[in-house]
Amino acid sequence: MRDVDFVVHGGVAVTMNARRDLIRDAAVVVDAGAIVEVGKAATIAGRYRARRTLGGPDKLLTPGLIDCHDHAVHFLSKGMIDDMRYPERWRDRVWPYEAGLSEAETRLACTGTFIEMIRHGTTCFSDPGSLHPAGVAQAAADVGIRGVVSHLTWDVHDPTAPAQYGWNTGEALAEGERTIERCNGFDAGRIKAFFSLVRGTHVTDALCRAVKTRADALGVGIHAHCASTPGEFKAAMESWGHSPVERFHRAGVLGPTTQLVHMGYLTDEDIAVLKRCDVSVCHCPSASMFGGFGCIAHGRFPELVEQGVRVVLGTDAAAVSRFLDMVRVMYLAACGHKDAKSDPTVIGAHRALEMATIDGARSLLWDREIGSIEPGKRADLLVIDTDGVEWQPDPFGTPVANLVYSASGHSVRTVLIDGRLVMEDRRMCLIDEAAYLREARALSASMLGRIGATPRGVWPVV
Repeated sequence: MRDVDFVVHGGVAVTMNARRDLIRDAAVVVDAGAIVEVGKAATIAGRYRARRTLGGPDKLLTPGLIDCHDHAVHFLSKGMIDDMRYPERWRDRVWPYEAGLSEAETRLACTGTFIEMIRHGTTCFSDPGSLHPAGVAQAAADVGIRGVVSHLTWDVHDPTAPAQYGWNTGEALAEGERTIERCNGFDAGRIKAFFSLVRGTHVTDALCRAVKTRADALGVGIHAHCASTPGEFKAAMESWGHSPVERFHRAGVLGPTTQLVHMGYLTDEDIAVLKRCDVSVCHCPSASMFGGFGCIAHGRFPELVEQGVRVVLGTDAAAVSRFLDMVRVMYLAACGHKDAKSDPTVIGAHRALEMATIDGARSLLWDREIGSIEPGKRADLLVIDTDGVEWQPDPFGTPVANLVYSASGHSVRTVLIDGRLVMEDRRMCLIDEAAYLREARALSASMLGRIGATPRGVWPVV
């Protein structure tokens, strides 16, 4: 009998393997950070002796959820941009807030994001660019989450932006390369680093070409906002004579290591290009609904899925989505387009879970190690309670639909990342959450006061 770190039991394990097997009366064997075996509990019982046993017959086991787009520094800015128009909220609030953070403040801000993520079942994130990516990476290590960081990469002068965003092409490329050198492989490989191309209007063709060349040489990905709003699409047509996607295509950016985010405004030709180039598209439905981007009302996500384009999911940020619960994001992705298309068969729960697990892993170039519960992969695993009334009367009759349509991330009980317990029985294992929150409240008030962005209520307080 082999000694192992954990045997995790569940009434059903949602494997997300190639066949999408659901295993009843399941057990997952974990040792040295990796999944050793997945199968029936009765079969596994006689072969392994666990140092710890987790889960139980009333638990649902799933891979950890993957948030493919989140500006992690914005935990401290919740409420700052509520009900504001675009682009005023970026110019007057978001950019000054981000530019005002030190590396130490970045680390503290991101810590809250990662606690909230883990509490709702997210085990991996991708940050599309900050001024202090090393602070993002250190916060992730403190909390125990896996993720991707990048340096904000921007080389077009914008007089409305803070002076900190005034890089030229060479400086922008160098900052990205320094981040990859410093952070890629950090924290025992749980942190990767990618290049950022913040958005089409703020990057030159020269920077696009240079970033793609260096990303390919270094074996890393590229993360870029694209086609987010009708205004962006209109400006692209006026400036370049073609869509934002086509602009990136002509600049040589598109490929299987590129992830484009928001993507609410696409042409038929854009969809064909994305498919041909094997680009990942990250949908952030909660951010679009909160900010009024129109990505659900006008987006082509059902067409992207139908054409076989890889669509993944993100929250965008704690201030931009107002929550970091990927189960709620899955619900919006699964259901929002049903309403927009007046078709209840569009997307649905099972496709949404693929977006948040195995497809998200592929988007972050991590699918050989995470995204499914399979032997040899790293043990990023959720133990989910199914005893709440929202799961009844038959928790395991349609477990994926029950999770996406009826439950939320609050059902997550215990979280393993890289075979380490980072949350057990709803208690964070690697960080003192209560002490953190005391510090975060004080810093949030200070930071938002510094830029005159303290949230104010709509109704009088008496």
